[in-house]
Amino acid sequence: MRKKIFFLTGTTGLLGSYLLKILLQKDHKVYVLARSRNNQTARERVKNVLSFWDKDFLNENKIRNCEVIEGDVTQINLGLKFKQLVSIEKNVDEFFHCAAVTKFNLPLNKARKVNFYGTNNVLSLALKCKKIYKVNHISTAYVCGNYSGVFFEKDLNKGQNFLTTYEQSKFEAERLVEKFRKKGLWIDIFRPPVIGAETNSGKILSSQAFFQLLRLWCLELFDIFPGEETSFNFIPVDSLAKIVINISGNSFRINQNYHPFNSKKIFLKDILNISSKFLNFKKPRLITFEEFKKVKISRVKREILDLNVNFLDRHSSFNSFETCQFLKKYNLSLPNFKKNDLIRTLSFFKKIYYE
Repeated sequence: MRKKIFFLTGTTGLLGSYLLKILLQKDHKVYVLARSRNNQTARERVKNVLSFWDKDFLNENKIRNCEVIEGDVTQINLGLKFKQLVSIEKNVDEFFHCAAVTKFNLPLNKARKVNFYGTNNVLSLALKCKKIYKVNHISTAYVCGNYSGVFFEKDLNKGQNFLTTYEQSKFEAERLVEKFRKKGLWIDIFRPPVIGAETNSGKILSSQAFFQLLRLWCLELFDIFPGEETSFNFIPVDSLAKIVINISGNSFRINQNYHPFNSKKIFLKDILNISSKFLNFKKPRLITFEEFKKVKISRVKREILDLNVNFLDRHSSFNSFETCQFLKKYNLSLPNFKKNDLIRTLSFFKKIYYE
């Protein structure tokens, strides 16, 4: 049976890099879109992030099926050369679109540049592909915005407002997906929540929101902290990647939305309690977000929280019924959060920042 040929964006990000790892391990050919940055070529950046997950990828033979292409989702035709475009349009079976800016409070026009217009450019290229089977669009559970209630997989526009420019631009990208579906593209949407570390190793890219939160606590800048009643959904990156690939490879229902995570939430206070004991920092007292709004703190501290915490101030819950039903066919299930998963992540964090 012929192996599929994939096109992948967002390769140096958390989920994108893990998807690439699995696809290469399954011996698929993958066209990888990446940019040069910080005096590193696009290929060097891709190889570095792959070796972060598995040192075996330092062996060139392990990445023989990885064709790294210099490009940028914000440019027309992704900034690709004519021969590269022809090769992709002729050969690619399936897209994974993971590229996104995930900073929560960029100016809206900057968030849209990648998350909305970049998605438009990727989907426009997919329309030109002759063998295209489907596009897997990685969105976020937080397109729900400030919606208060149960957010189902079929839901999108519930009259919600948005806490961050990130989630607003991702919501707008999903509206764009709806238009491209009407043009004949099969596009499945995956909406992950907070993405956690690799289950067995505790590894996570240090730029992720959870690491920033831990660094904030360890600095002991706050005696009180918002989030007494805060809870959120969570899934390890390896579990998420495997679920996305499993659904992608086995689903025959077109244009589906998936919530690939357990609907059971984790409380911020539990994360704080475990983290403070393990990392030995002074635990701030948690209060509600409403109470915290009345607290007088410096502008700098307020801005730090806007970037790292305030996106959790929401009251929605998520239904993952369709995803669960699909996974049952393959004797799979959505993982529950386990204390040992957090301990492994804290161990990795401690090694990176304190050893």
